[in-house]
Amino acid sequence: MDVRIIVETTFENGTTKRHRLGSLSRPFRRTQPEGFGLLLEDAKTILGQLQKAILLDQFEEISQASRICPDCDGVRAIHDYRSRVLDTLFGRFEVKAPRIRRCACNAKSDGVLSGPLSPLADFLPDRSTPELRRLQAELGARHSFREAARILETFLPCAKQVNTSVRNRLGKVAREICDSEQTEPLVPPAVEEASALTVFLDGAHIRCRPEYQKRHLDVVVGKIESHDRCRRFGLVQQAVLSPASQLRQDLRALGWDHEQTVTVISDGEAALPNLVRNAVGGKVRHILDWWHISMRIQHVENAVKGLLQIGGFSGIPVLFKRPAETLRWYLWHGKVMTATTSLQWLIVDCTWLNTDDRMAAEAARRVQARCRDLYSYLANNMDSLTDYGRRHRTGRPISSSGAEGCVDDIGNTRMGKRRRMRWSPKGAHRVAVVRAAVLDGRLTGAYQRAAA
Repeated sequence: MDVRIIVETTFENGTTKRHRLGSLSRPFRRTQPEGFGLLLEDAKTILGQLQKAILLDQFEEISQASRICPDCDGVRAIHDYRSRVLDTLFGRFEVKAPRIRRCACNAKSDGVLSGPLSPLADFLPDRSTPELRRLQAELGARHSFREAARILETFLPCAKQVNTSVRNRLGKVAREICDSEQTEPLVPPAVEEASALTVFLDGAHIRCRPEYQKRHLDVVVGKIESHDRCRRFGLVQQAVLSPASQLRQDLRALGWDHEQTVTVISDGEAALPNLVRNAVGGKVRHILDWWHISMRIQHVENAVKGLLQIGGFSGIPVLFKRPAETLRWYLWHGKVMTATTSLQWLIVDCTWLNTDDRMAAEAARRVQARCRDLYSYLANNMDSLTDYGRRHRTGRPISSSGAEGCVDDIGNTRMGKRRRMRWSPKGAHRVAVVRAAVLDGRLTGAYQRAAA
């Protein structure tokens, strides 16, 4: 069996052109199991030839249309031809790009009369297609740069990929994402009652390159949720001039208009809600993450259980057991003062506990340490505590679990410590921005809008 592949192009003026791309041979009697259908190498060859045929016809049509002056409808002369290398997803091609002389009618659309016009430079200023840059950025955000280059070369008939090219293209795409979001119009909230925004914040720690004289970099990651949409974000504060400005862009993308209520849920790190306060330019409602409170309560409960199980314990068990059991209930229902009082009584009872048993004394000191840790945590975040039970019953979030997922999705999966990579602040920031856009589907949407 012989297969011939022919492509026919029809231009806007009605003329047609045919290209013979090649042929495939599949002899019936000599066909092996791996020879059935279209092979990967055959597909890559055919795609490369098809891409070349389409590009040449497109350049020819664009050149002919660009020669018509938009003001006087006269035909402009061709100044010369320049060889240009165009990098696409299906190969790298060298084309002859014409440069067109400007019309003598003092055309207003051409601006200042200077040199010849280059139609190819207007369409592809970077000499690469947006689809290639988008795929390089997406793969670079999901895998290592070297692995992304290998995947592209394996499955596509593109030119030889270099890891530095993938890294540079990802950085350029990250800048384009930030610039495009600055110019996008605000999206008004759909429903007045659902105008509140919730920001989940957390931090990821990644290895830093040695020349920056730091062991780790802090990547701020999180998620912004409205009544019907959500948006992930990631940034390195040392790599941008204004971290608050970038976070403000993410808030505006979800319809924030300086009057909406912004609620921040974090683990108690003071720098995280302060970042949102700087972005909003005013007060925000900060809620302490319930999961971190619950874990500290669990530590107190375990320490009290260990104290009561020791044979040398000489106190009254109910004085230790009941405060530990009711502590979680008090904090869940917003009774903070009662909970702190129970913690203080636990500390006092452990101090008055008379025992000569060394293990019991160590267990009592352990209970005191756990109680002091929880008491300090609650005292430092007293303004961020709320009635968690009521919020949970009304369907409002009480935990920063959304940000915890972003730590894995944006930080650890691509830049985690176990991957043995070291990052500069600028490189980590660009990867975080692109990876958040990839996970949200914003990278494809931005390039679709640009193409339209």
